[in-house]
Amino acid sequence: MSQEKAKPARTEAGVLDHYVESEDFHTKRPSLDAAKKVMRDLAVERIPFGVGLGLVILGTAASLYEPRLFGKAIDWAIIPNDRPLLLKMTFGYLGLVLTRVACSIGQQYAFEILAQNLMQRLRLKVFSLYQRLPMATYDKTPVGRLITRLTNDTSAMSEMFSSGFVTFFGNLLFIFGSLVWIFYLNWRLALISVSVFPILIFFSIRFSRSLVVAYRNARMRISALNAFLAENILGMKIVHLFNRVPLHFRRFTEVNESYAQAQIASIRVYAYFQPLITWCSGAGVALVLGIGGAMALGQTAETWGVKITPGELVTFITYLLAFFQPIREVVDKWTTFLSGMTSAERIYSLFDWETELRESEADAEFPESAPIGGAIEFENVWFAYEGENWVLRDFSLKIAPGERIGVVGHTGAGKTTLIALLLRFYEPQRGRILIDGRDIRDYPKRTLRDRIGIIQQDVFLFSGRIGENLTLWRGRTGTAPSPALASLDAMGFRKPLDLELDERGSNLSMGERQILAFGRAIEKNPDVWILDEATANVDSDTEIRFGTELDRATKGKTLLMIAHRLATIRKSDRILVLHKGNLVEQGDHATLLRKGGYYARLYRYQEAVERTENVGAPSELA
Repeated sequence: MSQEKAKPARTEAGVLDHYVESEDFHTKRPSLDAAKKVMRDLAVERIPFGVGLGLVILGTAASLYEPRLFGKAIDWAIIPNDRPLLLKMTFGYLGLVLTRVACSIGQQYAFEILAQNLMQRLRLKVFSLYQRLPMATYDKTPVGRLITRLTNDTSAMSEMFSSGFVTFFGNLLFIFGSLVWIFYLNWRLALISVSVFPILIFFSIRFSRSLVVAYRNARMRISALNAFLAENILGMKIVHLFNRVPLHFRRFTEVNESYAQAQIASIRVYAYFQPLITWCSGAGVALVLGIGGAMALGQTAETWGVKITPGELVTFITYLLAFFQPIREVVDKWTTFLSGMTSAERIYSLFDWETELRESEADAEFPESAPIGGAIEFENVWFAYEGENWVLRDFSLKIAPGERIGVVGHTGAGKTTLIALLLRFYEPQRGRILIDGRDIRDYPKRTLRDRIGIIQQDVFLFSGRIGENLTLWRGRTGTAPSPALASLDAMGFRKPLDLELDERGSNLSMGERQILAFGRAIEKNPDVWILDEATANVDSDTEIRFGTELDRATKGKTLLMIAHRLATIRKSDRILVLHKGNLVEQGDHATLLRKGGYYARLYRYQEAVERTENVGAPSELA
């Protein structure tokens, strides 16, 4: 038995840490910066905000006068038995109710319009940002996390504006108005009733801070849940192929439980606060009932020289009860507000990424339609995805216009990195890349990518018609132009252009997707062509036809072909052999075979493997 200590298994927390994002939100209150940005966006919706605010004030004023009307009805109509006055007051009360109802409908509608308009613009801004982020962001950030920002967080903000703000602001007005009324009616009783306020304020501050932390944690956990789901749904075939269903279910159970516990933690804080409000309101009303009742009976006249009528006492207690009831609702909507502001922090933090991107993307003026000659030069380029783990080391290369280049090397040698740098998905840490003698950083990215066409092994197709995917670069959906159609037909693609594709084109074979990607590139008519294992998923017959169409489409144009199967690049003008980020060999096929180096060994090995696979294969004529 080995004496070597067994490595500890990865803890469940370690599994979760992969999906939970780390955010620099450490305070126990909503960010002031986020609040300023919310107010800035809110200013755009001045009309619905102003209308809604006015209706909230009017509706609150109507609600505040109702208890006063009750008290007057008791003292002026019910006790004196004045029926005509009671009838007038009854209709007056109905008028107040109708006013309150009309204001409620109007304010809800106004703030809902505000919320939807605001969230629509915010989602557009976030999606526009996603389209401009560096590719490194997508390498490091789970898709589910980005989706959460665009969906769950905007929904929380929408609720904050639509229902949260109306209730929160309306109840704050009502609380303030009730306080004014009780001091107006009897300042002595008012001082007695508010004696419980310091306790209420102290615990309100404590609980609100705890709620901010709890809601931030809950938002991060739902983001982790979405990230896990996005990754595992996309990888479901692998999960089944390797019989990892039980394991992944356990991992999902852990992430799911983590989110549930975060939600329970926030609910627990809220649950403790509600009974405290009930106790404070009960204590305040009890004091008023005892002392105010004595005033109404005249028992305090000698002590304080004050007597209160039954109607005034009822009005006072009604205002006091009405004062504490909105506090409960304010606390309820305060949680909505905190949740919305937490989401606002997370959303607006995305635009810090946008600022970095814009500062580094000062595109020079350049005509978008200008063609690229195809002369490419890598000049002492160093590049690493992280730290100093160099993928390319002092890499230099010159490619002449119209040259046909093959690129080979083991996995991780830097082949695909060359393409990513050329397309400016990443920027080199040192050195520079030139096209037609001009630094590619001087080209607008839009122009650069418009003039370079790429066909990859992993073809991404969008849901929609085949014709829409074929003309994707033009952003139109009409019939595909004849050059692309002719090439598709020559390669044996027989699907109708109006065929609706499923997600990622799953109702097409891998080979059909590859052919469609080739047609898309032909339609684009680029000046520089890049093929990254473009024929890996097509059969031999289609590969031959693919090569014929490729020769026709790329005649006189620069072509870079990355390949593992060396037979596909034999006709290249020059073949580059990469090893650990260095260019170790270059030359045409015959020259490299004569050298007897890395390329020659790899080529002979592949030849031997193919001969072995063909031995004993049944003849097609047998």
